[in-house]
Amino acid sequence: MKMTAFALSLAAAVITLAAAPAFADTQTKPVTFGDLTLSEIWARTTPPTAKTGAVYFVINNAGQTDDLLLGMSAGVSNKTEIHSSKMDGGIMKMQQVGKVVVPAGGKAVLQPGGFHIMLRGLHGPLKQGDSFPLTLTFKNTGKVTIEVKVMKKARAVKSQTK
Repeated sequence: MKMTAFALSLAAAVITLAAAPAFADTQTKPVTFGDLTLSEIWARTTPPTAKTGAVYFVINNAGQTDDLLLGMSAGVSNKTEIHSSKMDGGIMKMQQVGKVVVPAGGKAVLQPGGFHIMLRGLHGPLKQGDSFPLTLTFKNTGKVTIEVKVMKKARAVKSQTK
């Protein structure tokens, strides 16, 4: 009986450890600079002939002043733009916007179906497991370069904004 319990415990530990690297591969490390912390950073995989892609992340602002995401650049595409998606008459519409407000003491969420970074003129497909640098420009905090992990599935984000 004791041997069976030990064997089951050992098997559970091996399964957990074997799954950990696969789970870790889908995670990104938060990046903090100034009052801002960027987390849940990812891009969706694209088909081989796709000319556009999208990047998503959460920006938390621990400061007492609103900040604005104004621009960005990525070496994987010719252009990068801030876009917003919304339902209009039962049809999902996307439009370019000039900025994303990151409220003081709150957050901005860039996610499928909402704000996102559009990569236009991709130089090649975004493949699962790949990563690439993305430089973001904020009005108050300045520039920061983050590493974007390419993943197949959308990740759930709990809330839109504060």
